[in-house]
Amino acid sequence: MDPAHRDHLLNALWVLEEDGEPTTEKLARVARNPVHPEDVAALVREGLVDQAGAHLRLTDTGRVMARALIRRFRLSESLLHAVYGMSPERAEALACELEHDLRAELTDALCTFLGHPTACPHGQPIPPGECCAAHRTTVEAPVVPLTELKPGERGRVVYLRPRDHHRLHRLASLGLNPNVLLELHQRQPAFCVRFEGTELAFDRDVAADIFVARVGD
Repeated sequence: MDPAHRDHLLNALWVLEEDGEPTTEKLARVARNPVHPEDVAALVREGLVDQAGAHLRLTDTGRVMARALIRRFRLSESLLHAVYGMSPERAEALACELEHDLRAELTDALCTFLGHPTACPHGQPIPPGECCAAHRTTVEAPVVPLTELKPGERGRVVYLRPRDHHRLHRLASLGLNPNVLLELHQRQPAFCVRFEGTELAFDRDVAADIFVARVGD
């Protein structure tokens, strides 16, 4: 099964369990992608779901995975709504894409940045993380513009914030996408980065629109 589709189904099952007992009929209605009988069978084979007739239940393993997914999803919704002012509906749509790229080590950093929210813009509970129990007030994996890196420092791309869509598509076509690990080679006369066997150079205003999480040696 495609990992993204599996994540969608686990996400939907978590939501259904919040509201009651999941069934195959309810899953087909709630899931964002079409659900086929073989999809449920695959989740059962992977040990993520138990099935008794039409009734479904997340296993302990499935619950751990679904909890992490829903936490990333609802934190992403909160970020887009609180920081970028998106409507809850628009934030939900984009969060569906972000949740797959948000690395585990950045999840607590995002939660801390947002002040440990307990609910998403729709009012649904956000499962707490270790950072919430510890009441952390500093972000351990800060996300900064590429312009903050020094030559020789590495960063993993978290998101791009270009001033126009043409620039976004241009960077994406060159392979500079979220989750790419890059190293800053130089700052003058232009910012030069290396990643995956590629070397790119661009002006400071472009570098300022690339946000990365610092990565140690």
